[in-house]
This record gives sequence, C-alpha cells and structure tokens, in this order.
Amino acid sequence: MVGSATGQGFHKLGHEVIFYDISKEKLRTLKSNGFNVAEDLGDALSQTDIAFVCVNTPTHNSQQDLSQILSALYQLANYLNSSNKRHLLVFRSTMLPGTMRSVVLNYLEKNCTKKRGVDYEIAYNPEFLRQNSALEDFFKPDRVIIGEENGNDLTKLLVEIYQPLTKHIINTSFEAAELIKYASNCFLSLKISFFNEVGLICKHLGIDDKVVSLGVSLDKRIGKYGTEFGRPFDGMCLPKDTQALASFIKENRIEPDLLEVVLNINKKIEDLTTTKQLVSSARETHS
Repeated sequence: MVGSATGQGFHKLGHEVIFYDISKEKLRTLKSNGFNVAEDLGDALSQTDIAFVCVNTPTHNSQQDLSQILSALYQLANYLNSSNKRHLLVFRSTMLPGTMRSVVLNYLEKNCTKKRGVDYEIAYNPEFLRQNSALEDFFKPDRVIIGEENGNDLTKLLVEIYQPLTKHIINTSFEAAELIKYASNCFLSLKISFFNEVGLICKHLGIDDKVVSLGVSLDKRIGKYGTEFGRPFDGMCLPKDTQALASFIKENRIEPDLLEVVLNINKKIEDLTTTKQLVSSARETHS
C-alpha cells in the first residue's frame, strides 16, 4: 500500500518511477495499469537515483519483526557493492527509535564496500498514509519528516521532490523521525481508547454517547476522528505500533502505564464488539 501510493504519487508529479516487488502478482497489476516495473531489484536501482524502501514491519508477540527490512538490506548491499552509481536509500517502513542506526546503518556499513556519504546515503522518511486513501494522503501531507545524519546533496534532493506537496518539511535525526511516527500513531490509539472509555461511562449512566461524542468533537482542538464509541482501533498500523512501542518502553525500563491502559481499553471494546456480534448472530439463527 505504501510503496504503491509513493510510486504512483511521484509518477503523477512527473518523476520517472520504476516499481519492484517480490510479488510477481503485484508487478503484473502495476504493469497492466501502465507503470514501469523491474524483474529484479538491481535492474530498478541501476535506472534510478532514489530508492524508497516500503516493506512491512509487523509486530509478533508485541515485538517488531524486521525480517523484511533485513532481506531488503541484503539485496541493497549486494547492488551497491557492484555499482558505480551514487544512490539515496530512503526507508519508509515504521521502525522503533534506534533501528535506523543500529540495524540499517550498521548492516550497510558492515556489508557494503562502498562509502556512505560518498557512494550512497540513507534517510528515514516515515509515511502517514491511511489504508483506504493512501494516494490522496500522499498528495495532501500534513508534514513530511526526513531523518538524516549527513545532510549532503543526496538528502537535499529528497527535500526538493517533496516541496511541491507541502512547506512543512522537517529535517531531523533518525531517532526523532522514528519516534514522530510512533508518537503519532499511538496518540490516535490513545484518543480512540479515551472516547471508548467515555462511551462506557455513558452506557453506565444512561447518557447518549453519540451526543457526548458530537459535543466534544466539535471542539476544533479535538476534532471528530476517533470519538465514536464502540469501535476499537484496528487496521494495519495502530494495534501493532501501540504494542511495539509499549514493549519498547518496557525494555528500556520505563513503565508504559498510559499505553498499557490504552491497550486494555481496546481489548475491552474488542470483547464487547465480539459479544454483540455473537448475540446478533444467535438471534438471526433463532429467527
């Protein structure tokens, strides 16, 4: 979803874009829609200046799984070792603070014979795209975050290609950029769980939760998103990122009290929703 929206977005901005994916089916779909695709990563990299790495970082048992990042790094290092072309590698995958430095940067410096800052450069550019409106969100970003270290001409090129979309471009460290992404997603999880708890209070006191949500959401500082009672936060990002950051905080010996509460409330709403669905199904079967 992220790679497709990113590539199609830059294509519409007039850049020459080549897609590569390990899924042949995805490549066939992109090709049938008129986009350029490559059969292997080296072919794509040899014809371009910037590579946007948009692979998944799922959460398993509350821990972030970086296997797809490592697989991409292996292929990227092999290409760089045999190439005489300068390249900017831009990672868009959601990664916990410190991952760009301890995993991405560390892997390339150990396994790539070329010199970072001279032959290649890396940047972190987290995405803020919704699953059902990714391309639309690409063209209307609230901000663009670029995590970098050296600030050379290659990373300046990244700023230039984003300038037509927004004036809110923030250049910062890898770690700050990584945490901006997690803090954004976890705040949305917190907001949804907060209003679900308000909804539970409404049910207990016999108050119309819809009226309460509407009355609060009309405050411009708060807004409507996430104020509807009875809907747990779900989708590709919020559950996994909230779990991952809560575990990350624990591992760093900081108690994630608020995030634990957020996850507990979400579980309560999930259970409530499941119970309602089971009751509804039973009634339909009985009737």
